[in-house]
Amino acid sequence: MIAQISNLFRRNVLEKIACILIAILLWIVVMDDQNPVIEGSYTVPLSFTDLPEGYKVLHSEQPVRINLRGPRSYFVNYEAKDFRAYADLAGLDEGDHEVKIEAKFPQGFELISVSPTQTQIKLDPYIERQMPADLIVTGAAGANATVTKVEQSSETVTLIASRTAAQSVTRVIGYVGLSGNKEDFSLQVPMTAINDEGRAVPDVRVVPSFMNVDVKIELGLLKKVVPIEPDVIAAEGFELDKFTVDPEQVEIAGKETVINSIEKIITQPITVPLGDMSAKRAVNLIVPEGVTVKSTVANVYVELKRKVVTNTTTDNAAATTTN
Repeated sequence: MIAQISNLFRRNVLEKIACILIAILLWIVVMDDQNPVIEGSYTVPLSFTDLPEGYKVLHSEQPVRINLRGPRSYFVNYEAKDFRAYADLAGLDEGDHEVKIEAKFPQGFELISVSPTQTQIKLDPYIERQMPADLIVTGAAGANATVTKVEQSSETVTLIASRTAAQSVTRVIGYVGLSGNKEDFSLQVPMTAINDEGRAVPDVRVVPSFMNVDVKIELGLLKKVVPIEPDVIAAEGFELDKFTVDPEQVEIAGKETVINSIEKIITQPITVPLGDMSAKRAVNLIVPEGVTVKSTVANVYVELKRKVVTNTTTDNAAATTTN
């Protein structure tokens, strides 16, 4: 039996080998026709490797297109999440850099190109910055009730963020809602870092993130609404032209003998540097002793103008000549 099988394989060996080769060739042709090599692309976000400790990467967030060549079935079986575009940041330090974009993809694909091939990034160091913590009282106390004091557990907070983000913060604020209260109460107020447009600055950590606040309320105090006026210090040769204050007025409260003599509330001094013709500031109010206000901060915008200088000597000479 074994001999018969052995003789079967020994007969017509060349013809059998030829048949096998033809079968393989036909299989390749068929597979190539059914699963041809094509070109395609995937669009993926850019990531970073070996980011130096203590830095944040600032970049344009531009997506990367990875152009590849491979069997059609590969493009069917894989998704964009299986591909990666990255830049290696090893050895870089603070500042601007141009880095090469690399691609990582499943085995069986052939890389044609990556677009873009490079990108501009900035390594921004994380810093800590201390800022005043401003509380804004909203709503109204109960009938015949007045807020006499708002005590907070800390006058300042610490910002932990990249230098660019931290420097864009102009105020850290929290809102204290009165909600018709007639008695003293306490609460925890979330603190938010905002920019000069009043918008929350992302990626900034405020420590503490919540402020412990005690609100003291008294009954029977006199209330009065007065305007807020900025105290502007201009460079020599310039003077205040116009200003806007938000809010324009503030409600004050206190004993009648104190309140009746107050016609306005002045802000802390606003210094406009030489060369600037305008300034925008969030400034504290100067609150007289024995007076309480719902909010101690106002947003002030001032514009300056050049002082008109009168030539006294020339005017006097002209007057003498006329006489």
